[in-house]
Amino acid sequence: MAQSSQDGEIVADDGWSSMNNRVNSFQRFPHSDEFSAERLARAGFYFTGQADRVCCFSCHATVEDWNQGDTPLNRHQQASPNCTFLSCAHGLRVSNFIQSPDYDEEAEAREFQLRTGEVLDQTIYPSKPYMKSEEARLNTFGNWPASAPVQPEDLAAAGMYYLGTEDIVECFCCGQKLAGWEPGDDAWGEHAKHYPNCFFILGHDVGNVPLQTPRPRLNGQRASMETFEGRLESFRDRQHPIDPERLARAGFYSTGEQDQVLCFRCGGGLKTWRPEEDPWEEHARHYPGCSFLQAEKGEEYVNSVQLRYPKGDHSRSSQNGFTSDEHKDPMTKLEKLQREKLCKVCMDSDIDIVFIPCGHLVTCQKCSESLNKCPICCAAITQKIKTYNA
Repeated sequence: MAQSSQDGEIVADDGWSSMNNRVNSFQRFPHSDEFSAERLARAGFYFTGQADRVCCFSCHATVEDWNQGDTPLNRHQQASPNCTFLSCAHGLRVSNFIQSPDYDEEAEAREFQLRTGEVLDQTIYPSKPYMKSEEARLNTFGNWPASAPVQPEDLAAAGMYYLGTEDIVECFCCGQKLAGWEPGDDAWGEHAKHYPNCFFILGHDVGNVPLQTPRPRLNGQRASMETFEGRLESFRDRQHPIDPERLARAGFYSTGEQDQVLCFRCGGGLKTWRPEEDPWEEHARHYPGCSFLQAEKGEEYVNSVQLRYPKGDHSRSSQNGFTSDEHKDPMTKLEKLQREKLCKVCMDSDIDIVFIPCGHLVTCQKCSESLNKCPICCAAITQKIKTYNA
């Protein structure tokens, strides 16, 4: 918490990412009648204690010489048009200035709270609550094209229901549509590929009601894939680089095509296996929202795998941490590692929060509190996980 020194100047610390800390810093601000502490704090500012100078906790730009009629967000953007906080917390970009003469502080406060996660809009998800039951979704596939390469059971399990036209389906949670299904597509995989931030795909509790008793598949596949024995049986007389028992325990069964496997629960498919790969780890890496995976291994395990394999990192060329610059000067490497550990907002405390689902390690815990979008990629943050250095 910031404290006032003897001469009234604010003592700087690394807590300005907290909205409450910023609000409290304006107790002696000379223009408090014209600008409320909450309005200035929402713009990312805290009071420095010097004249009427304020400073952004994120980009560290300072603004002073305030006049009646000034707009804090506008002044901030003029001083620092590329500020990450403005982009993520207010959705403001370089040329998007606040021009409206009519100011609605209540509306601005409500928008800020929604963007930073202080309050949640409970009306957003699921988008189609009447389709939260898997059985209800499955019942919409009565006239599903017989030639379609994807089965209704897989689509319904992946959150989709049929719109009754061609092969167009829609997710009950995110409300997004998929069509143009091709041989080799799997419902869960396509959903995750096109709409990776869907809360249902990410494993959030959005009210989904799964089938109590799985129905027989239209293609005749036995419901025994729900059991370990049934999945293990699918590997009979087949050569696979991974022990079939390990694959079956991780929820996978053989499709009969080379080394391709599918998860019986989420429908996620994997192929081109290497002997050293762990089925559970690959399951968590590619399909973290699978309810079977979450139930068997737990959220902590899934999160730990996601930390090791952030999205977009598919490289296998730097195994065991060895890279082409392994022979650099040890002191240079140490200094680089120390810089990389620092929070990218306050540049003081060590990074100890990872953002899910993008996987970026960016801030310390304090600086993460006011963010609902990743400062690196601006992806929506659905979860903030505390990490610990060994």
